[in-house]
Amino acid sequence: MGLKEFVEITRPSNAVFSGVAVLIGALVAGGGILDIYNIILVFFVAIFACAGGNTINDYFDYEIDKINAPKRVLPRGAMSLKTAYNFSIFSFIVSCILAFLVSLLAFSICVAACILMYLYAMSFKKKPFSGNLLVSFLTSITFIYGGTAVGSYKGVLILALVSFFAMVSREVVKDIEDLEGDVKKGAKTLPAIIGEPKSFNLAFVFLVIAALLLYVPFISGLYGYFYLGIVTPVVVYVLYILFEILKSQDNPSKIQRSIKKAMYLVLVIFLLSAIIYRVM
Repeated sequence: MGLKEFVEITRPSNAVFSGVAVLIGALVAGGGILDIYNIILVFFVAIFACAGGNTINDYFDYEIDKINAPKRVLPRGAMSLKTAYNFSIFSFIVSCILAFLVSLLAFSICVAACILMYLYAMSFKKKPFSGNLLVSFLTSITFIYGGTAVGSYKGVLILALVSFFAMVSREVVKDIEDLEGDVKKGAKTLPAIIGEPKSFNLAFVFLVIAALLLYVPFISGLYGYFYLGIVTPVVVYVLYILFEILKSQDNPSKIQRSIKKAMYLVLVIFLLSAIIYRVM
């Protein structure tokens, strides 16, 4: 066991994505050079919190991952369960210390988020739908957290809503993808209870809501025709994903990856729009 395993168990791409999401939230909210200290701090707050959340998730998912993801760090025996648990708590503590340096509000949100991530991994993840809602909420508040760093929430609230509904859709599809291992280990996820077809229908509805919300910044006057021009192709891509949900339900892995790609594109669009409309 070395540094490689510690980095790997955090799922570094996800952790860095959380940090970038906070940065984007801060920039969309109007943060600038005067806020650079707080922005850098919340960037690392998000990374360490996400690292702790991913690690504690793997700790509690050890038995299920032996079926669904046997090549992960813990199932393949590259790290002990005790070490993983201690590392996750350490990461949570570091994130909270950094958050305290930003503000009391940032600290309070971080503490609450770390507790929720722990509870999600321990129990809520195995409960039908409530786990999906919780992890989607935790993802969406990263953008609001960026606004907290700069004292403004302009634009980030709608971005958080889009993220929430898209994440719920993706989480449901991921549960469908993991259905075999979840059933064997007794996890009562939504697809295990209501079946795959109804779960796909629910994912469809939430993704439709996310797509519709993408036009709110234009309708509300937050952003103009430039935003409309660059967001519409993404909406078309989401329509393609919706078609896949209805017609190609034999490949949930592809569908959830496509939703993730669409979410990345939305982040880029909000960031570009925030920068362009700030200088116009």
